[in-house]
Amino acid sequence: MEYLVYFIGPFLLGALGARYLNQRFRVFFVGFLAFFLAWIVMQTVATLASRTLHVSEGAFLYGLIVSVVAGLVEESTRYLVFRQFAPFRTMRNWNASTMYALGHHGMETVIVGLTLLLTVLVVKYKPDAISDPALLKQCRVLVTLGDGVKLYNAGERLFVGLLIHTCFSGVVMLAVARSQVRYVFLAGLWHFAHNMVGFNLHRLPHASLAAKVWIAVILIGYTFLALRIYHALQKTAAPPPTSPATGQPSRMLPGRCPD
Repeated sequence: MEYLVYFIGPFLLGALGARYLNQRFRVFFVGFLAFFLAWIVMQTVATLASRTLHVSEGAFLYGLIVSVVAGLVEESTRYLVFRQFAPFRTMRNWNASTMYALGHHGMETVIVGLTLLLTVLVVKYKPDAISDPALLKQCRVLVTLGDGVKLYNAGERLFVGLLIHTCFSGVVMLAVARSQVRYVFLAGLWHFAHNMVGFNLHRLPHASLAAKVWIAVILIGYTFLALRIYHALQKTAAPPPTSPATGQPSRMLPGRCPD
């Protein structure tokens, strides 16, 4: 059942987004493809760096490398797409950035589902392919989780991850709408910090509790930030006030009386 969430859920959300955000479904596929290309770059760079530096996947340095690469590659990809692709040239707003996030996170969710399915198959049929005993133990624990837990994890990945990427996409859209590249750096730094927390939760004494607290922080904090980003984009996209006499944009500042 959980694989339906991973493989079908993103497209259902994309269809809902196209309808209620008044966006074309191709915007979803732009995000879908953009993340896939960014993911290939990220995996290549992370693999080369880990092999060069001889670090394992559980090492702090590996998490640092992956977090830096994710912040740089994913957010710069968002920025390039928002600036260069035709669907976003006339739709630099919250709805467009959210529709992109649906596709971006949709591909990420599909990749996570495929990774989990591959893990199950390897543990079941060829466990000797995993040379690291600690990693093999983790994979076996993952495979033996109950169906309810697996379904909950899939839903958490689908919906909480969407909230995260909606925030990142909104910040990058601000960079394009306001012509201020600093928002791209802000999104990249935010993405890096977010990933570093996620990578290192298992190091805490009560890792399971820490993970639940982190999800709660995301649900509350990121929802608040998403609303702030939404209002910022709405304010940026709003047309300037017009003069009643000429019908042309007024040069008066809001709240300022004419001389």
